[in-house]
Amino acid sequence: MRTIKETIKDTKKVPQREDISKISIDHDFQGIDPEQPLFSIGTAAAILEVHPRTLRIYEEEGLIRPFRKAGRRYYSLNDIQWTKCLRYMIHDQGISIAGIKRLLEFTPCWNIVECPMEKRKKCSAYGCGMPH
Repeated sequence: MRTIKETIKDTKKVPQREDISKISIDHDFQGIDPEQPLFSIGTAAAILEVHPRTLRIYEEEGLIRPFRKAGRRYYSLNDIQWTKCLRYMIHDQGISIAGIKRLLEFTPCWNIVECPMEKRKKCSAYGCGMPH
């Protein structure tokens, strides 16, 4: 498994803080386990172009559950992708956090965001909701 540092080295340029948000989750992190908690809250916030407090609010509301170790939060690629979906629903679709929570009680997330099948197959939530 490649580390973030190895992935960054492959670009032959160490990304500056303003470049972090330009990282493509689908392209730049191929081969990395999407469930592996790799990113600190500061790095995840930079990738998502949000304030770390936004991620804390989403966690308090039960919309995301970052991995915790020694009192620190760590986010996986799946966490970041899901947070992108949340941001889209909140800011582009005008759905409130309460509305998202209510929708999630009734509807699987892949029906809301219409993920392509190749992403669904890699999604742990999709695997849990499929009939066996």
